[in-house]
Amino acid sequence: MAPGVVLVSSDLFFITKVKEASASLNRPFAVVRSEAALEAQLNAPAAAGLLCIDLERCPLPVEALSPRVAALSSAWRVVSFFSHVHEDTAEKAQQHGLGEVLPRSRFVRVLPELLATL
Repeated sequence: MAPGVVLVSSDLFFITKVKEASASLNRPFAVVRSEAALEAQLNAPAAAGLLCIDLERCPLPVEALSPRVAALSSAWRVVSFFSHVHEDTAEKAQQHGLGEVLPRSRFVRVLPELLATL
């Protein structure tokens, strides 16, 4: 099974954007909006891929994500993204170890590259 993409977000625009990008490269895609759904995706058999965290529209608190990200195997790449006007959000994500932290506009630009390197 190909590595998948898991998006933690409640933003329909970004859900659609990441879903379409994933489909274009035949990558499995899932959106999670709860801790139980996140656990199920990250612990699925042969789980590996890209975990994207929308820091602006994340339905889970950063504090709840931190231990889950820390426990991930090296088969997962974690990228969090934020609105460039909320620098404090980026700092909080970095303090909690939520992977690469990118401004939303940069995340959109590099998404195809992120997916291609899975």
